[in-house]
Amino acid sequence: MDRFYGMGHKGLALCGMDAAGEMSSWYVFNAIGIYPYSPADEDYIVSVPIFDRSVVKLGDRAFTILKVNSGRKISAITYDNRKVDGYFVSHHELSKGKRLVITTN
Repeated sequence: MDRFYGMGHKGLALCGMDAAGEMSSWYVFNAIGIYPYSPADEDYIVSVPIFDRSVVKLGDRAFTILKVNSGRKISAITYDNRKVDGYFVSHHELSKGKRLVITTN
């Protein structure tokens, strides 16, 4: 994200600059710590967010993403105080409006 966004050397646009929004949405998803794994799948892959706390509103509910510690590697993922096995969380689960906690080391 640091290399592909901004105006670049001498004010020239970098490849992350876009007019249609697809690269911007990629950046936002990655910055908050989740990314749609596949367009045909309801699962998001969890990654290390750059923010300590993000709140995403889905309809009349909102879920919160919390990053614990300042590391770059995930050591644990919980959703609604339950351990997540692996690195995926479903849209269905997130739409319940609970907390996704990403612990790093």
